[in-house]
Amino acid sequence: AAVVLPPGIHNNGTLYTPVPGSYAVAGAAALSGAATHTISTAMIVYELTGQINFIFPILFAVIVANLVAQCLQPSLYDSLIRTPLH
Repeated sequence: AAVVLPPGIHNNGTLYTPVPGSYAVAGAAALSGAATHTISTAMIVYELTGQINFIFPILFAVIVANLVAQCLQPSLYDSLIRTPLH
């Protein structure tokens, strides 16, 4: 968003600037949600950050990553169960 809209988004006279840290948090939550195939990761990240205004982007990123990961691979927990121990 910072590349496409460098100054930010104008809405009703208010300028909303992109926050790079929020993209990093959403990406980290999406990665861990995709690896474990759980959506509860979004709530864990919300409780760690304490920012209510980031809950919907984080939840959306986790759900999309979870849907894509379910189509591509088994979850981390399923693969650990199937791995034989020697």
